[in-house]
Amino acid sequence: MRKAFQILIILLILVSCFESKKEIITENRTLYVFDLDSLKRTENYKLTIKTKDSIVKYKYLNPNDDEKNITVRYNLNSKILSFAFGEFELTEKNKYSESELSKEQFDLFELIDSPTDGNGPMLFNKIYGILNIDNGWGMKFIYLKTEKNPKLTKDIINKLNE
Repeated sequence: MRKAFQILIILLILVSCFESKKEIITENRTLYVFDLDSLKRTENYKLTIKTKDSIVKYKYLNPNDDEKNITVRYNLNSKILSFAFGEFELTEKNKYSESELSKEQFDLFELIDSPTDGNGPMLFNKIYGILNIDNGWGMKFIYLKTEKNPKLTKDIINKLNE
């Protein structure tokens, strides 16, 4: 009985050593909302990035309106971004680079099985998260770490329109 108890303790120690690694990062973001390349409004968000095993979860929380919160999951193995409204696949690596935002380049993702009026392309990297969302109807949403940088937002929109 004593030997079985010792084996159980050893197994519990081993299992706890192999427990999945979790990492949590919290940052601020400013959302710039454009309609046909004209700035309509800005909103502040709190971004929380949680890594567990091969999934990175990005939660964008709007302090003033819970209905504007979004959660995105990125699978490190399959390179698929998952939203409530669909999955996006990697279509072009290193599409956009801006050292002011991230040391890592942004990759281009597009909606899998896109309907005619589905979301447009999205720039993303696993360290920064989402750089933009394009709703396909002329609305563009850009998430920046910095406030009031019209040159940077214009550069991102131009890159997406290429």
